[in-house]
Amino acid sequence: MLPKIHIVLGGIFALLMYFIFHITFFQASLIFLSSFLIDFDHYLYYIFIKKDFNLKNAHKWFVKKRYNWIALSKEQRSKFKLPIFVFHGLEFFIILLLFYFLNKIFLGIIMGILFHMFLDFAELYYFKMPLYSKFSQTYVHFKNKNKPEFNI
Repeated sequence: MLPKIHIVLGGIFALLMYFIFHITFFQASLIFLSSFLIDFDHYLYYIFIKKDFNLKNAHKWFVKKRYNWIALSKEQRSKFKLPIFVFHGLEFFIILLLFYFLNKIFLGIIMGILFHMFLDFAELYYFKMPLYSKFSQTYVHFKNKNKPEFNI
């Protein structure tokens, strides 16, 4: 999902949580920020693959790659590696839960990330992409064995 959609829907979600459940402005801000900043791992992935730190280039590259990926059939997509996004998986979520037990401030971050992941899963389902790609990055790693990168 494109960042601007995560930002807009994350903002709406945070506002709803603020007004319906009367959470603090700080908690709502954590929900909002975490609902899209989780995608920082996409930028890290771009840096790792392209050895380029330019954020605009990263955005253009991902938009083009996403468009080309969606254009492929389900069978064609299955032949290529899926990207590993370290913040999009059960492994990272477990770490956040452990931090939550140390400090309740992580509840807002967890809520924002859960909302983000809900949107990602909805998009994966809509485009008939494998849900495991955002469930476990360890599993993605093993499923990627002997597959080529998807280059645009």
